[in-house]
Amino acid sequence: METEDRTEDKDVRWRVIAAELRAAILDGRYPPGGPLPSEPELTRKHGVSRPTVRKAIDTLVTEGLIYVMRGRGSFVRPAPEREVILITNQDRPDLACPAYHPEIRPFGKVGWETFHRDAQRDGGPLPYDDHKIAANRDIAIMLGVRNGHPVIHRHATWSQGYSPRFEINSYTNADLVPDWDDQKRYHQYRKRTKLFYEQLQRDKGPLRWVTLTTARIAYEDERTALGMDYAEAILIIRRTMTDDQGHPLEVTEVKAAANRYEIAHGAEIADDPNALFTPEELAEEGIALVI
Repeated sequence: METEDRTEDKDVRWRVIAAELRAAILDGRYPPGGPLPSEPELTRKHGVSRPTVRKAIDTLVTEGLIYVMRGRGSFVRPAPEREVILITNQDRPDLACPAYHPEIRPFGKVGWETFHRDAQRDGGPLPYDDHKIAANRDIAIMLGVRNGHPVIHRHATWSQGYSPRFEINSYTNADLVPDWDDQKRYHQYRKRTKLFYEQLQRDKGPLRWVTLTTARIAYEDERTALGMDYAEAILIIRRTMTDDQGHPLEVTEVKAAANRYEIAHGAEIADDPNALFTPEELAEEGIALVI
């Protein structure tokens, strides 16, 4: 019984230390970038062992409030300025199309060919790719097909300088785009920003759209792809295009670091819900992506 009491007491103590530090950080008593008291200081102040203090520190690291520099101590993580991801109710862009990529769009119709040629010459990786895959369980559920069914997977990474910002994946039932394997048509799908969606609309329209947003702790491959720290949350925006009967045609999934972006709805922030934002207005409103 005595051992159980000691265990419970230790559990309470690290929680008390974590709660005290958390409150001080949120109140601004420890400013962004500033140091926390050292482990020996916290050990003396609370009369506990260093493992108990470390458990409290590890909890705050997991919550994203602080970071630890080996040999230097623990510091309050600066709160990054958040940009906006805008969920629009009209003119939804095909984000996975290579010609829509922000590194290519400024060059117009010749952008894709020029960028592709230069990237091949320089030997660097392309920020987009596409290929047919067999649907796994998750993709099969999203598209309403069986496991192993052929799916067109288009992938893109949007970066700012050397820093990744968004990972974009598009999944489409390959049966709906039968001319994908025709080389001439395939290159047209890559060069023309609206052609892929126009093809689906022509055969299956009118279209409907459903957009859902979730968040969770990022997996290791996602942290690597987006330059995220351990235990950071990832924002996942999944937009599903359906026919008028609700059958999925295409799914676009956007992943981004949750502490760098927030969601807004175009119909709520625009003076005219039917108006389209100009590039200048997007920049003024801090809108980094329209989906």
